[in-house]
Amino acid sequence: MNETLQVNEATPLLSASPGFTERPAVLPVVRRYRLGGSNADDTLDSQYRFPSDAERIAFLLLVQLHYNESQYSSLNDSSDIWENWQHARAASAVVEDTGRRTSQILNQFLLNHSSSFTIQTIFWTAFPLEDTGYATTRVIDMLTEDHAPPELLTHPVVEAVVAKCWKYGMKAGSAQDHGLSLIGHFDALSTPRVLHFIDVLGRLVFMGSLIHYLLYPPHFHITLGQNEQGTREVILTFMSAASLARRWSIHTLPAMLVFPAFVMTLPSVPLPGNVSFSVLHIALLLQLVLLHLPNSPSLPSAIKPESTIPLSTLLSHGATRIVIPVTLFFFPVLLLTTFLVSASLVDTPLLVLTNSLEVAPMDSRFSFFILFITVIVLLLGGLGVALAMFPTLASSATSTSKWDHYSREIGLHARRSFVEALVQYEPYYFPVPFNLLQLVVRVPCIAFSWLGHPVIRYTESVERVLWRVSVGLIGAVISGFWLWGLA
Repeated sequence: MNETLQVNEATPLLSASPGFTERPAVLPVVRRYRLGGSNADDTLDSQYRFPSDAERIAFLLLVQLHYNESQYSSLNDSSDIWENWQHARAASAVVEDTGRRTSQILNQFLLNHSSSFTIQTIFWTAFPLEDTGYATTRVIDMLTEDHAPPELLTHPVVEAVVAKCWKYGMKAGSAQDHGLSLIGHFDALSTPRVLHFIDVLGRLVFMGSLIHYLLYPPHFHITLGQNEQGTREVILTFMSAASLARRWSIHTLPAMLVFPAFVMTLPSVPLPGNVSFSVLHIALLLQLVLLHLPNSPSLPSAIKPESTIPLSTLLSHGATRIVIPVTLFFFPVLLLTTFLVSASLVDTPLLVLTNSLEVAPMDSRFSFFILFITVIVLLLGGLGVALAMFPTLASSATSTSKWDHYSREIGLHARRSFVEALVQYEPYYFPVPFNLLQLVVRVPCIAFSWLGHPVIRYTESVERVLWRVSVGLIGAVISGFWLWGLA
């Protein structure tokens, strides 16, 4: 059914060619696969024809991976306890079987193919989800799912493909074989690693401007309608607005605080002593923490991802699974003892508690102080015991991969975060604040479409021109430093 689709090493991996609609949809096959069970594997190859063996393997992997996800999507759909238990058992068995099958499919393919570009094609070839519609799916996208088979995610070839695409881009094979035009070579310089570095650089500029503002705020003086917004203030407002214009995530939190802090004080600015100025301190604290999280944009992905992302993942899991739960567990008694020791040590009696003018006796002061110290010791002891029992601190002795240095569980989460970063920073990605250029193009196009004059086909061309003269130029300079070994 795909005889007219020709794929060679000059074909971009991520392009949506006219022959794309000829590829089979994944979800209808998954539904038939669920009905056919294990025997369905024997009929997939006979039902569909593919222009290359790499596309055939990609389709087989997608069927297995979506079948695996469909098992988990049906969990907890029933109120019956026994049915939920049966579904959970079936899903667990499917995960093991899917991991074994996907590993066998990939290993069988690698026995007959050694081209790096052909191997990458498996992960970047897009197939439609349904026979109608524009939603697509790729193997690399499925690796970001929570229930992706560990056997496939930890496969050495998968790790090598992700690392190579992160460093050299998705068109590395075409560039090496001179299959790209001059513009194509220029675009290929902005690899996912470079685009991520530009994004992190923008966050550092934002944080540096915020630090400078907090250290050297404007002097207070009375104005009559005069605008006090300077260059520094404009940068903070502009950067935070650009962050809010992107899809919201945990990395949007600082912008959610900075933007209203400046907008709500116009024509003035946040000044020391005001609530808006205190909010800026909270935004700076959040930005510092977010830059060290395993999910991008962050510093771990920019500096030796195979070593720093697992460490960041370990610390994140320790905070969310140990420090925060233990602290919340002791928080009520800690709050009570803090109040008691404070009330007993003051020289002025608290009239809200008693009508007596006497202060607390020395015995009560001593006992409440001992109680306060005891709670602090229990809190620290609880943290210590929990950290000692934390299973992810045990180093994995059976794996030689750096990703599994802090255990296999941490390694799986770290790999998934790295794949998510790779998928996020695909070609022609607009980091903050350059995403506002993309917004300037898309808003008029959407308006024209609502008026009955669709210009969607020109949108991509205009966006790529803007990308090349902005992000592409910066990416080429940064890529040049890396290629010459200067950074």
